[in-house]
Amino acid sequence: MSTKTLPLSKIAIAAAASLGMALSVSSIAPNWLASIAPVASVHAQTSTPKGQGGPSADRGSKGKHGSSTEPGASGSGQGGPSADSDAKGPKYGGGGSKPAAGTQGGKPAWAQEGIPSDLELGRLNVARAPSHVLDRSLADALSSMQPTFYNQVLAIADNATLSMDQKVAALQTLVKSTFTDTSIVMVDSPLQNLALYKDMLSTGQIVSASGTYDANTATRALLLAAVFIGTASDKTLPVSPATVDAVNKIMSLTLPAGVSDTDLGAAAEAVRAAIAEAHG
Repeated sequence: MSTKTLPLSKIAIAAAASLGMALSVSSIAPNWLASIAPVASVHAQTSTPKGQGGPSADRGSKGKHGSSTEPGASGSGQGGPSADSDAKGPKYGGGGSKPAAGTQGGKPAWAQEGIPSDLELGRLNVARAPSHVLDRSLADALSSMQPTFYNQVLAIADNATLSMDQKVAALQTLVKSTFTDTSIVMVDSPLQNLALYKDMLSTGQIVSASGTYDANTATRALLLAAVFIGTASDKTLPVSPATVDAVNKIMSLTLPAGVSDTDLGAAAEAVRAAIAEAHG
């Protein structure tokens, strides 16, 4: 078998031809690739990677915490926490916004007094109304109070021949009569009754346009308070000692000597029941 030797000139010509083809392919490759993958071509030409959903490479933008200081800077998302951040979210607020141990933070004073979360107050929730609202309600109540009903409440309280149970029963009868006798009128508004309750416990009396009603004995204070709490409450939501305690805590009130949450809760419940029965 013989080996055919090519002249040197032919080898040189073949090498030159191969080199020329390679150069030709490399010169057209970017354009050809760009025609089928323009995004990849742009990335290859700019050498600037884009984040998911970021702006184009020729226009920088600022994220929520990031910044763009030069044209062509890549965009940023919301960004990570700063170097001095405690890495806590806004709901946590960081250590500086945490309430002190054993406190309720920015809640009102009554929210820190241990009122049971499952205690239903119904209409008595208006006790949380701002003081200026209660003041306005008190002024309305004092201008509209009629003496017939409230004088009879005090007469029942002062009747020494009646036991406490009999006095509460007589109070129930009097409350029911306001639904049939138009000459006997009691304040009906929950806000006005709570305003009267607060005024009586704060001053020891009710001074209205029609007269003064002194709560200068424990029994007088008990029956007047029972009228105010029982009338302000829901007709279908029983009043209990816990109800009385909650209202007093919300309104920052203290019962007078000789009157307990238990006694007032029972008397106020009797008034509420009488109203519910009269309504039918």
